Amino acid sequence: MFTQRPEGDFQFIPGGATYCTGVVAHPGYGIAHATLRRPTPVAQAFEIAKQHLAGLGRPVTALCGAEVRIPAPLTFDGFGAFNKTYIALLEQHGLMLDGKGTLTRTNVAPLPASVAPTEPCLYAFSYTFPESSGNARPSFVGSGMGELRSGPAVRENIVRVGETSPEAMRAKAEFVMGEVDAQLGKLGVTWADVTNVSLYTAHPMHAYLEDVVLKTMASAAIYGAHWFLSRPPIVEIEFEADARGTRQELFL
Repeated sequence: MFTQRPEGDFQFIPGGATYCTGVVAHPGYGIAHATLRRPTPVAQAFEIAKQHLAGLGRPVTALCGAEVRIPAPLTFDGFGAFNKTYIALLEQHGLMLDGKGTLTRTNVAPLPASVAPTEPCLYAFSYTFPESSGNARPSFVGSGMGELRSGPAVRENIVRVGETSPEAMRAKAEFVMGEVDAQLGKLGVTWADVTNVSLYTAHPMHAYLEDVVLKTMASAAIYGAHWFLSRPPIVEIEFEADARGTRQELFL
């Protein structure tokens, strides 16, 4: 299931050309998560990430995750067009392997409008680094998961499409948290290895936060859940979540 990325000191589960499903650092390496103080246009931000890694003596291939912010949700066609430009950027920096993206990705549209970018920006990125602590716990990062069923990327595969009632949002959250749980299993990690869970929705969560989200998170619930008031990247997808287990969290 895993593909090795020896130049980056991690292994990943392939997804498509745009992003991989998840990344696990090789033994002796951890994953750091770096948040940019100001979301920066994607192409420029990749250069910033490259320079940051160079300063650490790390290759650009150590990059293993990206968190993108866009002005507003896109149609399926618009999302596909955006991905073409993103794939070109990955190719430019050598962040693809055999036609597959080697970085995870979460991509959402922030709210309110006052904090939304005017063009696609990078909010944060993740990378591997060598560690000498002998920490045996796995370090990993997963891509964002929305309530889109497997199969063709079409409107009909969205869970409770067109609905945002409390009951519908509960169903969407149950599906997404189930997908994140399954993703962790495929990565060979558990909720005990998770250090951060982020939730992305524009809708209130009080009706299901405890018995759907936190209950699924099990022991990781001690860290809480980070709610970004935002919309997933495709119109009518209403709930997204991601999880990671990092060694370092920093701001640049």
